This record gives sequence, structure tokens and C-alpha cells, in this order.
Amino acid sequence: MSQPASPRRESAFFRRLAHLGALRGPRDFLRLAPGPIGAAFGAALPEVRRRVIRNLRRIHGRRTPLREHLDALETLSNYAACFAEAIASGREDVKPRLTVHGEPRLQAALARGGVVIVTAHIGPWELTAQQLGRTLSAEVMIVMQREPNEAAGKLQDEHRSARGLNVLHVGDNPFDALPLIAHLKRGGVAALQLDRVPPNGRILGAPLFGKPFHAPEGPFRLASLSGASVVPVFARRLDFFDYELQIDEPIELSRRPSPAELERAAARALRSMESWLSRYPTQWFHFSK
Repeated sequence: MSQPASPRRESAFFRRLAHLGALRGPRDFLRLAPGPIGAAFGAALPEVRRRVIRNLRRIHGRRTPLREHLDALETLSNYAACFAEAIASGREDVKPRLTVHGEPRLQAALARGGVVIVTAHIGPWELTAQQLGRTLSAEVMIVMQREPNEAAGKLQDEHRSARGLNVLHVGDNPFDALPLIAHLKRGGVAALQLDRVPPNGRILGAPLFGKPFHAPEGPFRLASLSGASVVPVFARRLDFFDYELQIDEPIELSRRPSPAELERAAARALRSMESWLSRYPTQWFHFSK
């Protein structure tokens, strides 16, 4: 899961503290502390809070300053809980619960070949992708940008690897995607985000809540190159290690899609994202500028 952009977050020291508390702290501390800690950090980081309010206004429009402020703190509280539970998912005293809606849609797509899951920074998306891979007995690869802070990113990747999570980092080099295409052609699953465009990445314009939104072209282009289906999947946190996953109808692309076909595919995926966000707006953790 990508974290809010701030010097404090990017510090490997603060990341180690988070790992120590989630992995070594008492179970009740893990259950009760992340929410208030997240809200406190949100109160101390006005720029991050403004970005959250910007997202909430896309969904709700403008509301009273008090309502916007409270929902922003709730969002950051939810984020902290999801982040802590993702770190702590390998503890022996916790067992994640995952309720999946629409699993036959994903099973049918997998029977035809590889699958590109398009998701977003909503709820416990990273942890549920890992759990989904275990449910399906499929190899799920999460595709992410490299973190700005190398030390913090290395620490996070070491933890992901320890719990069996496959992560592929992509950047400006177009050859970064070659292992991913091979993975999809072998019938694998790749999870990519709709609400983050890589630096210098191509964009597809489509509306989100009636306003222009830039979705990355990469997931849809990868699907067309590999023959994979695109499947929108979104998660939310219900309670302590209790999650819900919604799998929507697959989107099929031709091997040589036109720009209009790519934009239609992105618009369909964003409609699924919009439907999910309209119900759970304080679980959208899109904190980038």
C-alpha cells in the first residue's frame, strides 16, 4: 500500500517503528492504537489532510468545514488501521477474514488465461490481493512504483517478501513491464492501480464522479499485449482483520485496441471504482499530489 507523501512517512526510522508496533506489540495495541495514531498524524499534516478533503469533495461536493475535517481524520484513521494490519498479517495471533463477492467472475476469467486486476488505493487492497491469491491458488503479482525513499522502500519490500507477496516495481524504463507480460501469458494475475499514473506514463481520460480523471493506460495496454482479461476488484475494511472484496465483470480488449477502445475500457473500470467509493468514501487512500 502506498503511503501519504511526507518526510515523516518516507523516513525508514518511522517505518521501522510502525513495523515494530504491528509485529511485536500486544494484540490489543494493534487493534486499538492505529486509528488514533493515524488521526493524530493527519491533524499534524495539513497538506495530507487537504489532499484527502480534495478527494472527498470529488465524491460529495463541498460540505461544512467540520464535516470535511472529521471525514478526513476518519480516512487517515482507516488508512493507519489497514497499513498496520498489512504489516501484522503474518502474526500467529491474528487470522484475516475475507468475504468475496463475484468470485466466479474472476474464476471464469482465469480459465481463459491471465488476468489484470485493476484496483485503487482503497481499503486494504494489498493485503486482500495476497489473500485472494491464496483463495484462487494463483500467483498474484502486485505492480507498484518505487518509493521515493530507498531505505524505507527496501524495508517494506523485505516484509512483503517474507509474507510471500510478489511485487514488481516499475519506473520510466519500458522494459520493466516485460516480466509482467510473460507472467500474464503464463496465466498469472497482476494487480495494478487506477488512481496513480507512473511518472511519464500515458494516461486515459475518463470521468470519475462527473469530473475529468486521469487513469493510467498501462493496465489496459498490458492486457491487450498479453491477451489477459481486465477485472476491476475493490476492497474495504469491515473491522479488525475483517475485509470485504468486490469483483466486477471482466473487461475484454482486442490485441490491437484503438485509443477509443482503451478509453472505453478505462471508463468502465472507473465506473466500478466510483460505485465502490460512493459507498465507502473514507477508505480512499489516494494521497498523492
